Amino acid sequence: MPYPARELLSPDCPVKPAWAVFDRGWYLHHFAEARALCADAAPEAALDYYLHTGAQQGHSPSPLFDEPYYLARNPDVAELVRTGHYESGFDHYCQHGWRGVSPHWLFDDTLYAELYEDMTLENLELHGCYGRYDHYLKSGQREQRIGQYLFDASFYRAQALAAGVAEGEIDGPGPYVHFLACLGSGRDELPPSIYFDPAWYVEHHPAAKAEILRGQFVAAIHHYLTSAMPELFDPVPHFSESFYRRRYPDIEAAIRGGMYRNAYQQFVQHGCFELRQPSAEIDLAYYRDMHRKVRDALNAGRMRDAFAHLRLEGLKEGLDYSPPARVQVLEEYPAREAFIRRARADLALFARQKPDFSYKSSPELAVIMVAHNRFELTMHSLASLRQNFAGAVQLILVDNASTDETRWIGQYVAGVTILRNEQNLGFLKACNQALEHVAAAALLYLNNDVELGYGAVAAALRRLQSAKDIGAVCGKIVRTHGRLQEAGSIIWSDGTTTGYLRDASPLAPEANFVRDVDYGSAVFLLCHTDVVKDLGGFDEDFMPAYYEDADLCTRMLKAGFRVVYDPAVSVEHLEFGSAATSEASMALMRRGRRIFRSKHQEFLQAQHKTGEQNLLAARSRGKRRRVLFIEDTVPLRRLGSGFVRSNDIVHAIDAAGYEVHVFPINGAPYDVMSLLGDMPERAEILYDREFTGLEAFLAERGGYYDLIWVARTHNLRRLRKALNKAKLKTKIILDTEALASRRLAAQATMAGEEFDLSKALEEEFRNIGAAEQILAVSEAEAGLLREVGLPKISVLGTARAAAPTQAGFVAREGLLFIGAIHQPGAPNEDSLRFYKDEIYPALAKLMQTPPVLSVTGHVAAGVELPALGAGMKLHGEVADTRPLYETARLFIAPTRFAAGTPYKIYEAAAMGLPCVVTTLLAEQLGWRHGEELLAVPAEEPIAIAAAIARLYHDEALWMKLRKGALKRLGADNHPAAFTQRVKEILAG
Repeated sequence: MPYPARELLSPDCPVKPAWAVFDRGWYLHHFAEARALCADAAPEAALDYYLHTGAQQGHSPSPLFDEPYYLARNPDVAELVRTGHYESGFDHYCQHGWRGVSPHWLFDDTLYAELYEDMTLENLELHGCYGRYDHYLKSGQREQRIGQYLFDASFYRAQALAAGVAEGEIDGPGPYVHFLACLGSGRDELPPSIYFDPAWYVEHHPAAKAEILRGQFVAAIHHYLTSAMPELFDPVPHFSESFYRRRYPDIEAAIRGGMYRNAYQQFVQHGCFELRQPSAEIDLAYYRDMHRKVRDALNAGRMRDAFAHLRLEGLKEGLDYSPPARVQVLEEYPAREAFIRRARADLALFARQKPDFSYKSSPELAVIMVAHNRFELTMHSLASLRQNFAGAVQLILVDNASTDETRWIGQYVAGVTILRNEQNLGFLKACNQALEHVAAAALLYLNNDVELGYGAVAAALRRLQSAKDIGAVCGKIVRTHGRLQEAGSIIWSDGTTTGYLRDASPLAPEANFVRDVDYGSAVFLLCHTDVVKDLGGFDEDFMPAYYEDADLCTRMLKAGFRVVYDPAVSVEHLEFGSAATSEASMALMRRGRRIFRSKHQEFLQAQHKTGEQNLLAARSRGKRRRVLFIEDTVPLRRLGSGFVRSNDIVHAIDAAGYEVHVFPINGAPYDVMSLLGDMPERAEILYDREFTGLEAFLAERGGYYDLIWVARTHNLRRLRKALNKAKLKTKIILDTEALASRRLAAQATMAGEEFDLSKALEEEFRNIGAAEQILAVSEAEAGLLREVGLPKISVLGTARAAAPTQAGFVAREGLLFIGAIHQPGAPNEDSLRFYKDEIYPALAKLMQTPPVLSVTGHVAAGVELPALGAGMKLHGEVADTRPLYETARLFIAPTRFAAGTPYKIYEAAAMGLPCVVTTLLAEQLGWRHGEELLAVPAEEPIAIAAAIARLYHDEALWMKLRKGALKRLGADNHPAAFTQRVKEILAG
């Protein structure tokens, strides 16, 4: 531009930014002295008064610009106005500020630029906009763009309409302008978004109400966004500023550093997506995970975040938003007391039933436990150990000069070796004393203030024995209030340590995969006895305690051994239960750190520097390359529809020596047992993530991954914007899984419609961006991709090991159909309709008593199966389908449209069950009619029925097809060859 304010406000000015407005009616309403002089004067008198008098008195020309806010926010500008360089803050904005300074407390210029990449000044100039505020006023507010974290144009518009405001009154100026114009006008203040409740605000903050009534602020939202002490006021009843700051010290630090005005700003902009707690009573992670409708709303984009859903719908519907006994979950002290009371209450049990550790043969395990008083805790821990592991245990208990009932513990525990000290030697010295007596190959250091999770000891032993280079195994340590103490531990370059994921949920995905770590605490540390003895046990320089476990693990690492964290090892721990006070323990920790640093300087130089930004890199040891695997959901095998193949790919990536992390773009609404049990134990399954949090995830993990593997073309198209915004240089592999265009082409053929496959393929792969490789599931689909000019095409088929059922032809009866249905009108749903309406009637004419068709497979929530007809039996979703394969005689797949390759045929063939399929599927497989299966055109239901009847009665043909399919499967689909192919793709 630039133009001074008086020129821009002139009717003759050639440029008209939307913010360059003088609103006479609004101005006279809000400034009494101007109203007294100009109300009855000519219309232009008010503008003249503003330019010559009002501007110098700090008046705003319209509701679109806030002069006091502008000057207070920009003291350098205020000084320039005071010294006469500009007539007002608005004058400065007209000449310079419009390029990037926020003109109003309800519009954040910086935020608008960050949210929308097209909001560069250069691009705006090309479109005739004078700054981002001009764009927002002209179009952004109507496009539902966000100009301030507390204003939602579509939400406000709905509120205004519900309050009886006419559409034209809102849509004419736009929701944002209408909202500002109504403030201070005498109308009731409507909520600007789901994140602010003005009525509740003034009712619950009397000081704010008084300041508004005195005219210091025009409205509740004005007070909340501009008051000098934002930490004193909560915006809604479901957010506590004080709680959030206490709960998240990093946010408090960020506020002090000027990153945010208050905690709520961080929460609305970021914390709600991170599922941080807005108040002591609300657990957003629990709320989202417990309610499918919440996840569905978030996945579909109907709701911005879980907190918005809670306030808009969840509270009305009475949805639970915190787990039972929420106070105990949050407050550690009551939980600690409950743990101790429970231990005391159990003492009566041991009067007549002793924990017995007697053994006859060689012990599998030696356990060293040190006790100094706290008899009830020691007995509780020993009972837990005996109940947890039935194998032979050499229990060595060191009594460090106890003065309570521990002195007589031998009367209540059988088969224990007790070493008694006349003075308290401390944990470290006592452990070394016990080490001399250890006779078992495996040694467990175990605290006397724990309760072991199911199968913890057996799981730890399996892990320790799984590889010769594993020196120690540690586990998931959970404090008494249900939050983590550690999931493996980190040693930083300065010698400090961090219990990874402290205060997180034990269900956090990051806590539930196996990985090598720096060390595990001696709360539960399972070691090879010979390794510990070769290293001389704990280093007594660290006496009496603390840092001895970090030091022992460090010496193991230096000796070439690994320390492995296994989440199957779960231990509840009364933290500091065996110490007098936590303060005393902290003092010992500081002393231990100084000694540790002096002993391991060279080791520490190779460690990561302390900092939140390095947690991801520091949480795991080793140099395995990392792969981010992105799919529709976590690919459970029971889901079918390509997810079985994706499951095999994840396993193959892991087997190839890579660290794989699975990100479900549409969420993972399945039970945790399935999500973890169906995936490799070393894979991080990010089942609490989804598309709405992808940008934050990529920002958090930028540069962490060596490769991104995207399953399904539509996902890469959907991800592209987020990937570009993250500016990642990571190579991308696109696994098409199936060409949607081929499925559409088959549907068009079925309907007798014309279809341009080449054009459809070009459209399918438009805007996917560059990929290092594009994978097709078959040579046929690879050829189509090459024909449309796509580069770097490779083939990755399907893996399926032969596992034939043993029943013979005569012992079997009936037909079998297995297929997943994820949405209405899916190919498998069409197949069932086709069989019911056309194939079965033809089959009934050919066979006096047609065999029963058993139907099973995953059906997505919200999808209704078509009503099954005569001769069809629904089994629902079956966890183990092998018994169905064992009894059925034939597998049928009357598929009329599909893409990729049909895994269900591979599986049926692997089970030794001959198949009748359509020629479409046979062509996708590349299998031959009469050799590996029977294939009939989908347009010929009578011929399909005839093929079923023929194969059902022809034992010789049945045996031929069974053998042919098993042979073909072994040649083309061996899992080892599949894994090798994945390894080649990753290396390429």
